[in-house]
Amino acid sequence: MHPYSNLPPRAFWKKFVSDVAWRDLPLNDTPKFQLLRSDKVATAGSCFAQHIARYMKNVGMAPYIAEPAHPLMHQFGGEVDSYQQFSARYGNIYTTRQCLELFQQAFGQRAMIEDFFEQEGRWYDLVRPSVAKAGFASLEEARADRAYHLGRVKHMFETADVFIFTLGLTECWVNAESGHTYPACPGTVKGEFDPEKHVFRNLTCAEVVADLEALVAALTEVNPALKIIFTVSPVPLVATRSERNVLVASSYSKSVLRAAVGEVEARHAQVAYFPSFEIISHAASFGQYLASDLREVTERGVSHVMGCFLSSFYPELAAAASPSSTAATPAASVASSSPAAAATPELAPPVECDELFNDVRA
Repeated sequence: MHPYSNLPPRAFWKKFVSDVAWRDLPLNDTPKFQLLRSDKVATAGSCFAQHIARYMKNVGMAPYIAEPAHPLMHQFGGEVDSYQQFSARYGNIYTTRQCLELFQQAFGQRAMIEDFFEQEGRWYDLVRPSVAKAGFASLEEARADRAYHLGRVKHMFETADVFIFTLGLTECWVNAESGHTYPACPGTVKGEFDPEKHVFRNLTCAEVVADLEALVAALTEVNPALKIIFTVSPVPLVATRSERNVLVASSYSKSVLRAAVGEVEARHAQVAYFPSFEIISHAASFGQYLASDLREVTERGVSHVMGCFLSSFYPELAAAASPSSTAATPAASVASSSPAAAATPELAPPVECDELFNDVRA
């Protein structure tokens, strides 16, 4: 007898990976906790995180929207898409530093970041460059909208039952004067790049761990019952400003994020990890979840990820989708229960990505 003698099949590569059909790999281990359909699930993160709300709607669950668009915006044709992407109108949050700074502003732990840009008579919020694409009529309006937004973020964190954060990048741009972090390099989506003012950073594993620990502590203080789910986006970098080529730079970024989340998750009972990154990127998938550019995730891949997510955290959905306990894997049964989750090779519906503006083709 030795320490490996009585381990389950999932502990061995051959039994768990080599001998199992790639589509049926149960990569979602039993989670620390389970969720109810009635739970208020707040979402934030990179572009890939936008799929969560879509799939929740597909199975009859309304994602938690703490900052809805005003009815007059719907009535008179205002821009409302940015209100539907996540639980509040913060747009994509790619880095742990950006998420932590959002919390700190919302709860008055740091002053509201003043970084607005005027162009052709319209004002843009560089902390949320994809929000209000047509800009604001005045600086006062832009400030007021952000202040309102931060109030709704505070309400979201205080009242949510679950917070899902999808980590996307380690590379970021920082304002050298105030120290705040941007979701995209100024001059790409909006604004003007100033080499003296805008500084490139590539967060280390220690920095990401510190950010996550601070975020978990802060969230738990204001909402002790909150359950937190971290996941890592499987979508590689579209471009890098590091000294490495984009493939190696992307490997660094995702490795750091995955290692940091693993370290933090292991220390907290209220924090769980979900393997979005592994489901898309594991060797057994043979790249079949990626489009021809080897970057974009197909709808088939998104379907597998979300099927696994729903069946892991919502066992009642898996039971409802399966006619018997001997049906196909929970991931497959839940995924197939949704019309939009059918396994097709097409690209997933477009998502709003600030990062794409860093691509020379954009």
